[in-house]
Amino acid sequence: MIDRLRRAIADAGAEAGAEELADILWLARCMAQPGTGPEQDRRESPATGRTDGAPAPQPARPPVPAPHAGPPAGAALFTATRPDPDRSSAGPRPPGPPETPGSQPERGTPVRVRRAASLDDPLAVMRALRPLGRRRVPGNRMELDEEPTVSASVDHRVLLPVLRPARERWLDLTLVVDTHRSMLLWHDVIAELRTLLTRTGLFRTVRMWFLHTSGSGGPGARITVSTRPGGEPRRPREVTAGRGHGLVLLVTDTVSDTWLRPELRRVVGQWCAHRAVALLNVLPQRLWRRGAVRPIPCLLRATGPATPTAAWSVAVPPPGPTWRPTGAPAAPSAALPVVDISPRALSVLASLVSGSGRRHRLPCLPLDADWSAGEAAEEPQPRPQDAGAVDADDVDRAALRAVRWFEESASPAARELAGYLSAVPLTLPVMNLVRRAMLPASDHGHLAEVALGGLLEPWEEYHRADPAYLEFRFLPGVRDTLQGSRLRQEITAVRALVHREVSAYLDGLPMGSDFPAVRRTSAGAGTRPIASDALPFAHTAAPGTDDDPPPRPAYLAVAAVLREEILSGVHPEGSRLPSQFRLAERFGVSRGTAQRAVRELEAMGLVRSRQGSGATVVLPSPRPVEVPDEPDQAGDAGLDQALRDAFEARDVRIDAVVAGATALLAALRPQLWRVAQGAVTPASIRVRVLRMGGDGDSRDVDELRRLLEDTANRERSAVEFGLRTSASPPPTEVYLINDRSALTSYFHVPGPSPHPLRLLPEDRVADTRSWFESWWNLLGED
Repeated sequence: MIDRLRRAIADAGAEAGAEELADILWLARCMAQPGTGPEQDRRESPATGRTDGAPAPQPARPPVPAPHAGPPAGAALFTATRPDPDRSSAGPRPPGPPETPGSQPERGTPVRVRRAASLDDPLAVMRALRPLGRRRVPGNRMELDEEPTVSASVDHRVLLPVLRPARERWLDLTLVVDTHRSMLLWHDVIAELRTLLTRTGLFRTVRMWFLHTSGSGGPGARITVSTRPGGEPRRPREVTAGRGHGLVLLVTDTVSDTWLRPELRRVVGQWCAHRAVALLNVLPQRLWRRGAVRPIPCLLRATGPATPTAAWSVAVPPPGPTWRPTGAPAAPSAALPVVDISPRALSVLASLVSGSGRRHRLPCLPLDADWSAGEAAEEPQPRPQDAGAVDADDVDRAALRAVRWFEESASPAARELAGYLSAVPLTLPVMNLVRRAMLPASDHGHLAEVALGGLLEPWEEYHRADPAYLEFRFLPGVRDTLQGSRLRQEITAVRALVHREVSAYLDGLPMGSDFPAVRRTSAGAGTRPIASDALPFAHTAAPGTDDDPPPRPAYLAVAAVLREEILSGVHPEGSRLPSQFRLAERFGVSRGTAQRAVRELEAMGLVRSRQGSGATVVLPSPRPVEVPDEPDQAGDAGLDQALRDAFEARDVRIDAVVAGATALLAALRPQLWRVAQGAVTPASIRVRVLRMGGDGDSRDVDELRRLLEDTANRERSAVEFGLRTSASPPPTEVYLINDRSALTSYFHVPGPSPHPLRLLPEDRVADTRSWFESWWNLLGED
């Protein structure tokens, strides 16, 4: 019993020592229900006649059939349900009616699962906002420049302060988030965006408000804001209260008809009179026509840094097929710029707000005219003609009409994503995981096409829903209709494919935010009930099998097969690999998995990918090594073999003096691949490169740094990379490997060496090490 208790606690992600276990058992005894406990156990059992207090043998539980097809071993992951707020923690739950043996619900253990990123390129977004960063403050105030001060003090042997014009953050950022229920779809995107904007350090403060609308749109309509969803209503003018420069971003998808109300346009106009204001549409620009408003193209120019939007210069671009059709209305007196979350659009907005003085072309909403698009926005609710479906035939016909209407307006990627989503529960984290795993080239706009395409039932209001537990639901019959074109075995295969790909994607995710889930094991033990009709979204290794090797991700398995084929000559040098579609069809994986496998081959230096032309096989020739005629040195055959032997050790240490890192990169790739496969498991890897001379091309060094960083993120190994440079050419090319061997070439020139590397005798390794350390310390940090 103790072992079972320990396993249950470990499955829940907690730890308990001997004292904690004793307290748990004592508390369980105190909370035992009437008719149970030690005293009752000592009574004679009518079935066994035992009075010695030993536990009576329990009849074997009947096997419970699995509700869904899946692997018999391992654990399935289900979405977690919202905890019951009415359940009291003051005592045990009262006993309910007895359950029949076949009606017992399955149970699982609560776990936390890593989230997939919702923003496509956070680093590019940060770079796009750099114009809004620190700048010189007025008044000619100076501040201490630390690094030049240290250098000058060391050179002159006296404290010599070096000053520079003071720079500080000058801009306050305010996010005003629309609270229409469709915005629940973008909760994770907005949360990641706010975290990113806060951590960049570009803004003095980052605040968030929530926009609410009450009334029916007539004269009594009221616009309010609050500091949290469902919070106390506040006056809109509090958004722009305070002094200093500020930027207000209205975050919305413009699906709500609130954006057609003149009251909201009047409030936005008041904000524009005091602050720089822009509308940040979470939908990609290609989907803006699904919203309630229609931006018009304008030329904008700000007169200074963060000047109010109402003071910007507004003009209309000349007539053309892209920006302004002939006969378009005249330029408005003031306009609200509209951008999406793409780095390109944010870069234009940042340049405009920073007061660059240039004119920028942006879609805008006029502040002195109606924003109406002339047609209703695509609300996320069922089609009107489908609302009256009652019997099964009507439900099937309504579902078929909804799916056909969706497929007529959706992109191919959105249609494919809808098919994958029909195999999993529809929560925000799971839908994003499926999108990332199955369609890596997609964006959150494809998920918007599915969610706003008339396939889902209406969901909760923004201020009432908990995004961590909110589960969307297909309209009746839609899930079956999306899968109806396939046979039953094909449906099972699609579900298994999605579960396998999502599981492999989770294995490669770095540490970050997570979401609640429930893990069901083959034993069926746990504390959280799982509905009989619940769908799993992934499978993990069974708990308690830490000694077993983890399953290899699918993309690594595909890459391993292709690697063997390339090295064996099945794909000769210069030939092209089959397309990603063919590879996915051959191995029974998604195109995203095939794409990741090709990227692994490219990282190993076996193929070269080019957009539009596929992957071409390239086989870099290994760098030869001359071995002295000594019996004890006959074991080394080259740089590749030396590195291969080095990665068999617990700690890998590689120091190189080179003009270019191409040879080292080609030799390290297959060894890092072995680490990714689990063939070798070094505890730490340290690579130091002393780059001397060269042609100034640092792409090989950057690629080497990237490979090592990927290894550190994926394997959680202690990986260290150091680089120091010198303009003078290297006196010799040296590779020091684990302080046991040294490879040199004394005739190296920039480019491919005309001479092979030479393996030094063991008694020269220590001298070579001290020589390298002297150069490394002399050059200092790069």
